[in-house]
Amino acid sequence: MEAVLKATVREETGKGAAHRLRQAGKIPAVIYGERQTNICVDAREALKFFNTNGYSQLLTLRLDNDGKTEDLPVLVKEAQFDPIKGTPLHLDFHQVSMRQKVVVKVPVVLVGEEKRVNDGSVLETTLYELEVSCLPADIPAKIEVDISGLTMNNSITVADLQAPAGVEFVTPAHETVVVAFAPRVEVEQAAPEETPSQEQPEE
Repeated sequence: MEAVLKATVREETGKGAAHRLRQAGKIPAVIYGERQTNICVDAREALKFFNTNGYSQLLTLRLDNDGKTEDLPVLVKEAQFDPIKGTPLHLDFHQVSMRQKVVVKVPVVLVGEEKRVNDGSVLETTLYELEVSCLPADIPAKIEVDISGLTMNNSITVADLQAPAGVEFVTPAHETVVVAFAPRVEVEQAAPEETPSQEQPEE
């Protein structure tokens, strides 16, 4: 299913214009690429869209420019978020060519936990995203890492992973993705014994 987000060309720029857009339930945004275009998207629609599709996937911006509609393939270049609400405040899109490879970050998802032997080890994920190079149409939604055979004091590196068809890992092969280690045991230190005070002999 094609991921489509509606957008509208905007004429006004600057902090004041951006504030008015947000007050009206819009998110100011910019498209970079063949040309720079100032746009805005509906905040509610955008939040629903990105909650479903994430920020790393190829999407189509259905751009309305004074009644004329144009579909542009884009990637999210940068997103600024409200530090309290976590909602997008500004979006930068990059228009891409479907024939040229791009480098993007794709989320890592661990699978196979239910099949893993319970050896008492603790898992630690050290990479939550991997950089990949591929054509825009081949961008994977996620990179699955099978941890079903991961045992204590062992790890899974990028070199251990199989890249999806048409995808190359840019993240160095030696980088650790997830590691299983023995749980740390805190040793309680005994309280130091009190040294009896030596009374001074009466003169």
